[in-house]
Amino acid sequence: MNPVATTALVVLAVVSLLWTVLLVAVLLELRRLSWRLQEFIRTLELDLRPILQEAREGVRTAARAAQEVADGTARLRGTMVALEDAGDNIRATTDVIRAVVGSRLIPVASVLAGLRVGVKTLWRRSRRRRESS
Repeated sequence: MNPVATTALVVLAVVSLLWTVLLVAVLLELRRLSWRLQEFIRTLELDLRPILQEAREGVRTAARAAQEVADGTARLRGTMVALEDAGDNIRATTDVIRAVVGSRLIPVASVLAGLRVGVKTLWRRSRRRRESS
């Protein structure tokens, strides 16, 4: 056999052997990485289930709270409307009382105030006269 052909065959055999060794090493590393990845995924599945359940429960609680706030707001709106109506009724009643009583009461109160001042003035003058006499 030709020495060049023999050398080429030896080189090819060595290269094939090196490729096989490297391929086995890479396959072992891939197997180890796939095992670690599988363990990581399993851990995520075990840890994520409770977290997802808690998140769902949190969303449900938030939805219930939002609904209660909406219901409370509707009740508060109704109460405010009722208070506004009550205020309008009180205002109307006050206007009626002021119109009926005020037109008669103001002149009477003015006359009574004038009488009180007049009586005080007369009383002072009469006391001064008694003291000076």
